[in-house]
Amino acid sequence: MEHEHEEPTLRSDPVVLAAQRLLGVSYLYPYQRLVVAHILDGARRAKLSLEWPPDLVPLEEPPSVSPGGDSPPKSDVRAEDDDWESLGRQIVILPTGAGKSLCFQLPALLLQRPTLVIFPILSLQADQNRRLSERGWDPLLLRGGQTGEEREKIWNRLDRGDGKFIIANPEVLLTESMIRRLGDLKIAHVVVDEAHCVSEWGESFRPAYLRLGEIIEASQAPLVTAFTATASNEVLEKIRSYIFGPPGAHTIIGNPDRPNIDYTALGTLLPDLTVRDLLRDHPKPAIVFCGSRSRTVQLARYLRVELPGTECKFYHAGLERNEKKAVEAWFFQSTDGVLVATCAYGLGVDKPNIRTVIHRDCPPSVEAYLQESGRAGRDGEAAEAILLWGPEDRRALERLTSEAERSRLGALLSYGRDVSQCRRHQLLELLGVEDGYCPPGPVACDVCRGKARAEEREVPSILRFFRANRRRYTLHEAAQIMAEDPLCRWTEDNVREALKLLLQRRALKTKGGFFWKGHLTTGPTSTLPPGNKGNGKP
Repeated sequence: MEHEHEEPTLRSDPVVLAAQRLLGVSYLYPYQRLVVAHILDGARRAKLSLEWPPDLVPLEEPPSVSPGGDSPPKSDVRAEDDDWESLGRQIVILPTGAGKSLCFQLPALLLQRPTLVIFPILSLQADQNRRLSERGWDPLLLRGGQTGEEREKIWNRLDRGDGKFIIANPEVLLTESMIRRLGDLKIAHVVVDEAHCVSEWGESFRPAYLRLGEIIEASQAPLVTAFTATASNEVLEKIRSYIFGPPGAHTIIGNPDRPNIDYTALGTLLPDLTVRDLLRDHPKPAIVFCGSRSRTVQLARYLRVELPGTECKFYHAGLERNEKKAVEAWFFQSTDGVLVATCAYGLGVDKPNIRTVIHRDCPPSVEAYLQESGRAGRDGEAAEAILLWGPEDRRALERLTSEAERSRLGALLSYGRDVSQCRRHQLLELLGVEDGYCPPGPVACDVCRGKARAEEREVPSILRFFRANRRRYTLHEAAQIMAEDPLCRWTEDNVREALKLLLQRRALKTKGGFFWKGHLTTGPTSTLPPGNKGNGKP
């Protein structure tokens, strides 16, 4: 007698039940179910054995690639390149906070052979290690500086079949001894997390990322998945090229929009002061991203002085391992702290209640910006992402020699200066997503709120001062007077720096003549476009 099969439901679907049993989650989002189903179907085609909990073994092996339960709306998830020959190889683009880790953790617990997860940075490895260890799974961590004895313990565990997860970075895996060993580990699934780093870092300072294909080939893994939260068409093609090569890969793309994040772009001549003022007024915990290690240290020390009572620490790749762990543990538990960090912290670290993310320096691309700003509001509550831009970023753009890097950074700077269109629309459009605008309600970008300005925030007050005091003060005299304003709390050095910048762009000028020599007045470029007051929609 033939079995009559009902449509899978949340109660009868073995994948959902396995997620409940093994991961403690009560529900899989449709895109999570879709990604997991692709991995398990790829495992079936590769004839890999699965270890289902005894009471959950499905009647037919395994569930189909149908997402089961609710079908994902077309606006949220779309699958491309539906080639069954590449089913074991897929690129998954899901927004930050969408639960990408579950998409590879659940299959790893069902596969008999180990899963190799490649992370770009130590903090992300540590975060994943912490989360897996808390659930009682003891992952194997491959990192630089391990002794021969430590490595031997790892190999012994793998030989015994004791180890579902191997965590590593590309540089460790590309050593000659490791490449030789990879094929013996019988890896079932290679996961590349934060795959956009192939483009962001591989072509600049992390050449190992351009050799990920060598790692995959050496591992002989039948399943390969690359995860990222954001990727433009250009970055997506580079992921295909460097990771998958000619065989290609199936692609699952989720809507990258984070509707609970309020986006703002703010021009500033004095970014440290602007960060200080924003942190006074915006909710915490907060992250401030900086472009260099030295700047994170300097800004954190400055904020400790300027914001007494606010706990502030810094984080960058140059810290010792124990220092990183201490800062990570502190910030993870903090409810009102401020972390000043480079991108070494931002990728994939799962702190759900970050309320504000400020970029003191422009990141190199829209992908990097959305990744890092996406640290905010992972709990689904309202959060804010604020991008600062100014003369320092323009100088950084001029120093770039690669045309591709100049194009990526230039696009983000243009986004910051453009007050004619909704911020959300601009960001999504840069990723190739159309028709995304701020939804009705309290969460809206600065353009849709009518608060956006095309000029740096200090410029109007400085120009008003010199229009009211034409030819009255020299630069140094004006700096002394303006620094006395108790509301601004500028130092004389701050004011002098701002005035010199406005002199360079001819918004201010010095007068000649015996009586007026060296005195300042407004210049020929002192008329600047007003901030947009519309809703940003055409």
